[in-house]
Amino acid sequence: MATDATLSRLRTERPFVVTLLAAAALRVAIAVTFPPAFLMSDGPTYLNLSDQLYPSPDRPIGYSVFLRALSDLTRSLVLATSVQLVLGLLTAVAAYTLLRRWGVGPRIATLATVPTLFDGMQLLLEHAILSDVLFGFLMMAAVAALAWWQRPRWWTTVLAGALLGLATLVRILGEPSVVLAALFLLLVATSWRARLAHVGLVLLAFAVPVTSYAAWFHHEHGAWAITEASGRALYMRTTTFVDCGTLQVPDYERVLCPEDPLGHRQDPTWYGWHSLDTVPRLHPPAGVTDDQAMHDFAVRAIEAQPGDYLRDVARDFALAFVAPDRSNYFEMSTSVKWTFADYVDYQPTPWTRPAFAAHGGVMPASYQPAANILAGYGWLVYLRGPLSLGLVVLAIAGIVVRRREVQARPLALLTLALPLMLILIPDVTAQFVWRYQLPLVTLLPLSAALGWTRLRSERQPGTRATASTD
Repeated sequence: MATDATLSRLRTERPFVVTLLAAAALRVAIAVTFPPAFLMSDGPTYLNLSDQLYPSPDRPIGYSVFLRALSDLTRSLVLATSVQLVLGLLTAVAAYTLLRRWGVGPRIATLATVPTLFDGMQLLLEHAILSDVLFGFLMMAAVAALAWWQRPRWWTTVLAGALLGLATLVRILGEPSVVLAALFLLLVATSWRARLAHVGLVLLAFAVPVTSYAAWFHHEHGAWAITEASGRALYMRTTTFVDCGTLQVPDYERVLCPEDPLGHRQDPTWYGWHSLDTVPRLHPPAGVTDDQAMHDFAVRAIEAQPGDYLRDVARDFALAFVAPDRSNYFEMSTSVKWTFADYVDYQPTPWTRPAFAAHGGVMPASYQPAANILAGYGWLVYLRGPLSLGLVVLAIAGIVVRRREVQARPLALLTLALPLMLILIPDVTAQFVWRYQLPLVTLLPLSAALGWTRLRSERQPGTRATASTD
């Protein structure tokens, strides 16, 4: 009987198993075609921090700690990318398992994992030395812990809070996620006493890693913080719209004004990190840090042009749902970084070559014809904006529809609000980057799957989205 039940279960889950195996084979092909890893953007910085391990003013170093743990085994970047490929698969497994526990059918649950398993940018970032995949895995694990039971257990609440805290130390934008976790617990706990207890537990578990890191940061830099880069990020946000002809700023901040005219501005990253005419020429008076000066400039720009600021935030947020492809739009110029085509016959730069040399010593390579095939794959296979919009509409429809079954609604709401919040924060505080849209790939399909199941539940008796109790 047990054997028959096992075989029956395997047949039921066959669509996902086959899909997962295909995704694993694709990841092996990427690893073999583009050894040892992709290095771009902040990758060399993360590697440098993994060797030094001090709290950087520019970013939390949770990801660098992850890299350090792996480098103690081997300096080769192959181990880091191999682990991240596995984390991508585990992210999909966690999503599928959670949806099945909540009554979503095997085919719909499998479809919900297809973006995570096959999206070109997800695959590229798994093979890159960047924090996104680890962050996404921790977020998915936290959601799974929160919703594993129909009614939360104290230990799953503690686990979820700790995972969200660790995710925040990987990427600072995870910080507000604990608020959504608390709201979710308020909706699903059985009584007000239980609700308050679970909210207190998730906040406390979240605070332990975050405050411990802040104490370390205070010891090194004299400030209770996780980073001191918010001023630079907000300054970059203003470079898309600020009109310095009418802006009143201190004379020493005037160098932060982009020299390019409105409508012909560079990517915000250029002004914040690369231009020799902006931040390097900033010399604030004693007692004012560069970050404080950039923050002051940004606040003055936003207060002077609130409509322009809100317009650009809304424009960038909407882009994730209306853009037919992941090309450059407006003043953006970085989309090429997130395609396999950019790494066919790639030659390391003065920025990346030392990082390759210091971590395994193997320079990047690409092998044909697989490299060109994967380049074409990356241009074609990904979650496009209109499809993301469709998933949002489906999720909302499933949340608002009136059904006798309401237990899945809080989880559908959580998995809708969380990715929307995670992509909105960079638009508000820094800039739009295609890489920052990854939460739509991993989390949004869960909400749509739950929404679809709720919409169908009345027409198909017995298909109610209810958490398993096994």
